[in-house]
Amino acid sequence: MGVLLSHTDDGELYREAYEEAQRIIRVSDEIRMSLERVSGEAKEAERNTLADSAGDVSKLTTSKLAKKLRLGTKELLEKLTAIGFLQLKEDKHYLSENGKAADGEFRMSKKFGPYFLWAESTQV
Repeated sequence: MGVLLSHTDDGELYREAYEEAQRIIRVSDEIRMSLERVSGEAKEAERNTLADSAGDVSKLTTSKLAKKLRLGTKELLEKLTAIGFLQLKEDKHYLSENGKAADGEFRMSKKFGPYFLWAESTQV
């Protein structure tokens, strides 16, 4: 259902309807931009929470350590398994005693699921 407004029949009504439509679009854009900003801030807060939960800021997740070492995450997991820091059971990685001795940690995040933390100085 719609309403037909003609500029030639009633110029003032047409102008007011046009201005109101523009106002609604502008407000809609402002709300969307505000939502995007809040979502971005929420993601940053989640990252900070992950870092804080690690306790030691010099520890990196497996993916960040892989990036630092210029490796893919999958490749780093394979190397950590090969040197005995991780064990592979039923297609899942588990932290071994050697991994714990090398300062590796297992963590669980409600949002991201399980992950490992490693000292920045971890060498593979």
